[in-house]
Amino acid sequence: MKIIMQEGKTDSQLTFSRWDVAIVGKPVDDRGEAAIDFLKKNTDELFFIDYDSKEFRLDIDGTSTNAEEVASFLAEFPNKSVALETSTLGFVEILLCCRELKNLGIRDLEFLYVEPRSYHSPRRPQLLHKRDFELSDEVRGYRAIPGATVMLSDRDKQKGVFFLGYEESRFDMVLEDYQMIRPSDCIVVFGVPAFQPGWEMDSFANNIRVIRQRNIEGGVFFCGAENPASTVDLLNILYGGLDQDEMLFIAPIGTKPNGIGVALFASTHDNIGILYDHPKRSQGRSNQVSRWHLFSVTFD
Repeated sequence: MKIIMQEGKTDSQLTFSRWDVAIVGKPVDDRGEAAIDFLKKNTDELFFIDYDSKEFRLDIDGTSTNAEEVASFLAEFPNKSVALETSTLGFVEILLCCRELKNLGIRDLEFLYVEPRSYHSPRRPQLLHKRDFELSDEVRGYRAIPGATVMLSDRDKQKGVFFLGYEESRFDMVLEDYQMIRPSDCIVVFGVPAFQPGWEMDSFANNIRVIRQRNIEGGVFFCGAENPASTVDLLNILYGGLDQDEMLFIAPIGTKPNGIGVALFASTHDNIGILYDHPKRSQGRSNQVSRWHLFSVTFD
């Protein structure tokens, strides 16, 4: 797999060719609106999709279908250039599209991602809450993803990789819900360097309590918050270091570019599991627009 990454302060600094198809999600903030407007100007066809984790169904431009039938929808674009707008798409939509497009023989795929200028933080005077962010209205809980189900057991050898962000409750929840996960088998990954200097300290501060209280002992790793290629490289290293009878599962609850890397890795490895908690993103969760990223992927 080859990943070419480019970024710019504005969309005009990106080098690209017009796409045949763009797949986007529901915008909830300024960057989502800006990204969709950009794609409307540079794409022939644009489709909105949204995954329902309770019903295991995918809404495509207002039409509901079984999530496992996403291949039928994507099969209409065998020789077309496709862009996924990942600022608005959730992790599951990215994974489903990425995996099925690869299975359909698509070799080239592009991912657009737009950074926020800042995240919404509630105004609380207490020092204890100064690093809080209101990024999710609801975290629905860890439910299976079609084609990426993980079967956890305290009798099996397993290694878990947790990409962490700002919401420590999401990390704590998975350890509470799956108490068969051994602390010695948990690896945590922080996005360093962060999108902006100092933001990594928010992630460290918000997750350190869980790491200490849960006695996480599997190791701490770092890869760029905006770098899906480093995510794939790290996962390849960890995967290559597994014992012969050891299973790998991944919880992509960190940055979206890290989630893109997880989706790419999972699309080329059908023997790993994904743990994901399906958060409902808050309206107005971030403010304004920062740097634009375009990740161009070529599958082997």
